[in-house]
Amino acid sequence: MVQFRSYAISLAAVLAVPMSVDAEVPSERVREFTAFIQPAYPLYLAQSGVWESDPKQLAILAEKAAAGLASVAPSDCNPERLRRDFCGLRVFVQPSTSMAPTLLEREMVVQRRYAEGETPERGDIITFETVPNYSDTPTTYVKRLIGLPGETVELRDGVVFINGDALAQARIDGAFKDSFDKNVKVFEETAPGGRRYRIGMSDAPSSAGMDNAGPFEVPEGHYFVLGDNRHNSADSRFPEQMGKNGFVPMQSVSGRIVTIIVSKDKARIGLAVD
Repeated sequence: MVQFRSYAISLAAVLAVPMSVDAEVPSERVREFTAFIQPAYPLYLAQSGVWESDPKQLAILAEKAAAGLASVAPSDCNPERLRRDFCGLRVFVQPSTSMAPTLLEREMVVQRRYAEGETPERGDIITFETVPNYSDTPTTYVKRLIGLPGETVELRDGVVFINGDALAQARIDGAFKDSFDKNVKVFEETAPGGRRYRIGMSDAPSSAGMDNAGPFEVPEGHYFVLGDNRHNSADSRFPEQMGKNGFVPMQSVSGRIVTIIVSKDKARIGLAVD
């Protein structure tokens, strides 16, 4: 059964930024996923505040979403497993602009659990639960893994340093409005090992701690995380907001975001998440 988690939704979604798409999936596998997801797809759309009544359009969108799911589901995922436990996948609505431009507010995204023996890698968009200091209720967070156990992470003028080495940032085309109606420019950040992803930086951060923070010594058994929308994210820079000491215990990581199945920007449906 597909699992949902309810979130408070804020302002409208931001401008889409293209992401990579996985290799083509065999058509029979896509047909199996389409047959499973199509009856529920109007509900998925409603969960994200997207409405579509044209049956032909619904079928097209459902097939795109199914192709995205089929590309990221475990290789042994078959119709029987889909009906039984959704092959271990989980869907929920991205609650804010904190991960823009990679994930947009109110997009429905898919989480995949890490396989046995598999560990999160730097650059993964991980999901984890923590109890923020302003609440008694566990909250699911979606952030990008930046710092690994034993590393030192620091931000200087918006640039991330890991063990003293800067992560390259390059301005690229694209901009969007955040939830405070600020103009946010898009940059490409390159992590050690060459993994690249897109982040957002506004001209005027709301606090000095957004661009200049740390150094943070990442404890063993923990991760340091940041939102891609660097000037509009509660993350490891702000332990008073995220809870505990701001670091993410390994055991609290429930999976990583792998694809988008609902978006107001229909071109983003079925895209893999970098």
